Amino acid sequence: MSTLKRVARVFIGGIAALALVVAALFVLRSGPHPVCHRAVDGAFQEWAVETGHTNGFYPNADGIGSNSLAMIEPFFGHDIQRYAYIPGLRFDDPKDLVLMYLKRETHYSWHGDTEHTIFSPRRWMVVSPDIVMGGPYPEGGDLLDGPEFRRRILKTVAFLREHDRPNWQIVAKEQEEFLKSVKN
Repeated sequence: MSTLKRVARVFIGGIAALALVVAALFVLRSGPHPVCHRAVDGAFQEWAVETGHTNGFYPNADGIGSNSLAMIEPFFGHDIQRYAYIPGLRFDDPKDLVLMYLKRETHYSWHGDTEHTIFSPRRWMVVSPDIVMGGPYPEGGDLLDGPEFRRRILKTVAFLREHDRPNWQIVAKEQEEFLKSVKN
């Protein structure tokens, strides 16, 4: 094999490897992908109608977030479990509280976001009790840095305690454990 052919193969192999790395960066780029918050809102409404919970409260399975969120899975699907959920809130509670949040930071600003890149900051996506209208993005939600995320979670737990919402102690313990696991 001539030296020229060897150099050409190495060059082509290098280009192919670079193309694969760039493709992988775009496929694995952004952390968890948010779901459609309008569909989440519809799933909560459908849950309320189907189960007769017309008192304005969101699901609360003994204060355990994942079990409470699982109550709307029949109306949305398993993708809802991408989020952590804080039981005990009502739809008309203050918009600066946190009803649910993606379990990891993301580059996305909403499920239809095509503007972000792998260089966009990773932030916490949170959804208020108002879901669709509770934030600056097209389908509600807000993106928070670590300190603000922590402050809003703690504010939500304090609100549940102050209003003596059902199972607030279990919610507080679950959120405290989560916040301890977060590096921000």
